[in-house]
Amino acid sequence: MNKWFLVVLTGLMAACGADSNSEPKSNDAVNGEKARAAFEDAFDGMEVTEVRAAPMPGMVELNVNGRESVYMTEDGRHLLIGKLLEIKDGEVVNPAEQRFEQVRKEGIKTLDPADMITYAAEDEKAEVYVFTDITCGFCRKLHRHIDEYNAAGVTVHYLAFPRGGPTTEAAAAMRYIWCAQDRAQALTDAKLKDEVVQAELTECAKPVDEQYQLGNTFGVRGTPAIYSIEGEQLGGYVTPEQLLERLE
Repeated sequence: MNKWFLVVLTGLMAACGADSNSEPKSNDAVNGEKARAAFEDAFDGMEVTEVRAAPMPGMVELNVNGRESVYMTEDGRHLLIGKLLEIKDGEVVNPAEQRFEQVRKEGIKTLDPADMITYAAEDEKAEVYVFTDITCGFCRKLHRHIDEYNAAGVTVHYLAFPRGGPTTEAAAAMRYIWCAQDRAQALTDAKLKDEVVQAELTECAKPVDEQYQLGNTFGVRGTPAIYSIEGEQLGGYVTPEQLLERLE
């Protein structure tokens, strides 16, 4: 298949879900095998990991590579990529985002505080969870204002999300940071001074890979990715004032 189109597809795919009030049906409950086969034949290297019933008649939802969703006609001839919005009680809602919020909320509950790098506010008003990459420019910009976020009453929990994946240099550096004696200082030094000191890699390095995978299930597509304790997506880089407004 045309490589350029594959790049465009990968860039455009946004997770789109079925109605958040209905349970996804299993592969056996939908007639999606023809669509699955057609998609995988057309897009080399992409695996359909789940087939769900779509809210539109004659279409199925294909979960691709475990994180993205697209819609396809059951005969495998037509493909729909983009956000599926629903008009519900006069309001426009994003069913996929609603579903992701629930996934994130449950995922956040399982997080071990010891696996995150936390900058705590003395007078805490809110907590946020930020997937970060030490090579990300906007992540560094956000971190330059970490004292301001804390002064505004926002506790920041950092989770690792090396954008290029677990095999990148950024991932390797972040494992050293997560294993540093003073992880908060090590993260600050890496972001603001480009300094990473090697440390012994033991169990302390595991959260980097685990949090990267968690970020994929949360729908993270770039860093920083900020979420509330309820799983609401608060954006990428935002000022402390903007963040407080979104948390209200």
